[in-house]
Amino acid sequence: MFDPKMRRLATALSFFLIAPLPAALAQTAPDIVVTGVRPDQAQSFVQRVALASPMAYQLPRWDNEICTSIAGMPARQGQFLADRIAQRAAPLGLRPGGPGCQANVAVFVTANSDTFARELFERDRSRFAYRQADNVSTMGQGALDEFLDMPRAVRWWHISETFGQNGISLAGDASQGGMSNAPVARVNGTRLTSNTREDLTQVIIIIDANRVQGVQLAALADYVSLVALAQINPQASTADYPTIMNLFNGTQVNSSAPSAMTQWDQAFLDALYKSTRNAVTPTQQRSEIARRMLGTNS
Repeated sequence: MFDPKMRRLATALSFFLIAPLPAALAQTAPDIVVTGVRPDQAQSFVQRVALASPMAYQLPRWDNEICTSIAGMPARQGQFLADRIAQRAAPLGLRPGGPGCQANVAVFVTANSDTFARELFERDRSRFAYRQADNVSTMGQGALDEFLDMPRAVRWWHISETFGQNGISLAGDASQGGMSNAPVARVNGTRLTSNTREDLTQVIIIIDANRVQGVQLAALADYVSLVALAQINPQASTADYPTIMNLFNGTQVNSSAPSAMTQWDQAFLDALYKSTRNAVTPTQQRSEIARRMLGTNS
């Protein structure tokens, strides 16, 4: 039987709203570059971890605001986790939502994530964009089955939406007149750029409290921050790279993994958010991200 406490978590989140950061912290930081790395190493890493939906043309990323909710943690720990996500997001040009914001990063902590993931899906399939809507993208049915059925210490599910390159919805706004609100056609703008971009709109992250025992909260918070800010491949093999993604191997804790987000991780996020967001293909974006990680693309 599903724990009644987990039922309440599935339908009523306990919100720990993030206070706005000082303006100085919210500014985009200078480029972060990793040194002493061969170009093929950076390219291989980005190829492994950066996922694009089969339904979309680009790698997704947040546009300007994230609003984090934490359910199932003591208030102090939950606030620490939410604050860490905000701190990692600020150098990328993202700002935290204010009081009363609608959560788009939902983090659940539960003692039985396998049962909880399935129960959450069955209770609210729309949260997972299960019934495909126009211009809304996920990783598809196979990835959803893996999210629901594969035991993991931390699991995540991303939802994105395709917008025009200027941020206007492809569906347009029928409530307003004028050509600026007409639907946008999905055709490539040029050989090098598209007239669309892919924005993250929702991330669901489920942490198994039993499987993460012994992990420092700061390390867990950085791991969660990385998968909240980028659509990361949960099956990526990253043992050859200095990344916080090595913190877990499925359900197992890796005691030799980094205890915080590394310069490698920060360079990846920095490059992702500075790359051409309306690139023609994800392959083009991955190549640019790898070059930016090495400081060879301005």
